[in-house]
Amino acid sequence: MTPEMLGRTLTDFLSEASGAVVFEDGAVAFDLAQAKYSVSGEYNKCLLHLWSAERNTVRRVLDAEVKNGTLRLAVQRLGQARPTKLEICGERDRRSPSAKKAARAGYEHKLRRALERQFPGYAVARLTSGVDLEKSFGPIYARGLLTAGQSAFAVLGVNGSETQASIDASLTFGILWLDVCRGSQISPDRRDLRRPSRLVEGLILFVPAGCSALVRERMANLNRTAAKWRLFEFNERDDAVVEIDCSDRGNVATRLVHSTNETAALERFAESIARVQTILPNCEIAVLSGAEIAFRWRGLEFARARMGAEAVTFRSKQEIVFGVGAEEQVLEERNWTLFSQLLGALRDARHPYGPRQDRLFRMHPERWLESLVRADVGVIDERLEAESVYSQVPAFSAADRADDRHPHADPRGTACRR
Repeated sequence: MTPEMLGRTLTDFLSEASGAVVFEDGAVAFDLAQAKYSVSGEYNKCLLHLWSAERNTVRRVLDAEVKNGTLRLAVQRLGQARPTKLEICGERDRRSPSAKKAARAGYEHKLRRALERQFPGYAVARLTSGVDLEKSFGPIYARGLLTAGQSAFAVLGVNGSETQASIDASLTFGILWLDVCRGSQISPDRRDLRRPSRLVEGLILFVPAGCSALVRERMANLNRTAAKWRLFEFNERDDAVVEIDCSDRGNVATRLVHSTNETAALERFAESIARVQTILPNCEIAVLSGAEIAFRWRGLEFARARMGAEAVTFRSKQEIVFGVGAEEQVLEERNWTLFSQLLGALRDARHPYGPRQDRLFRMHPERWLESLVRADVGVIDERLEAESVYSQVPAFSAADRADDRHPHADPRGTACRR
């Protein structure tokens, strides 16, 4: 493959995989949800530059192949002649289907032993992780029922090799499973219809050790009169089970940041604003801090201007970085044409009648909606005051983020409020 074809393959794959993970030597090297990348062609070579707060890597790409949602690259490290392998996975869970099935089957046996030991007065009905699309259950979660006379508890567990997103979603599926168990009022296999109905008192949820923070925060806010909610951390390695007290939510950390003087920031970056607006005059400008502003087109951020330092003198200077998603390049004379092409593509694709299949049209629809509302909040309700509208303010609880955001803290606001 030519360097141009390699660069196009990389760009096309990465643009559609915003949460991709980069593996090198079998270990996670970069998570593109936090890291940045750039693809460049210099001296007839395709170079992939990856960087984050922890590391900085440049690899020359020699070959590329997309297979089963994974981009496999033959790369060359600087100063080394022998090629190595680099894998970029669109999904964080890169296990094969057989490996996933084996891990889930093994977890069922471990969970049964843990239940029998933790709840000696209860009988464990058959655990299953089978697919039940009618009730929205996939193979990720082991489901069952604990019974003791006329009393019962719905049980749901997730093993430690699943993704953190699956672990965080376990409470949602646990509530669905509780509803199924209560609706049936008989044993889960439904074969013995002569068995008397039981009272399913609540849900017992098992998550991996050290992964319960978000689930605990959510469970603490559930209705205690509707059901009994119990949360356990299960360490599969040593079969240790620890119950988590959802009422103990720990200390709440808060912080206040100085309000940015937006007028001064816009004056400071007047030169950068003028450069960008020569190509895209009506782009949105958001002040992120006194030393950084963002440029957006219909809610999609495509560039930032920030204060940097000259390489030799360390004197303060302005620089513009551009790219969509995790891609980022410093704007220079040599890539000004590429920058102009990006802005032209944004203008042509991101409008109400644009091409629906274009990635620039489909990216971040909620941000697009926010930009429309902020431009004229009166279309929602004429009583709303435009000067009182701002982007949402972030509110974090454990690993979860609420809906209110503010551009100074996070540019990914999705709605507006008064």
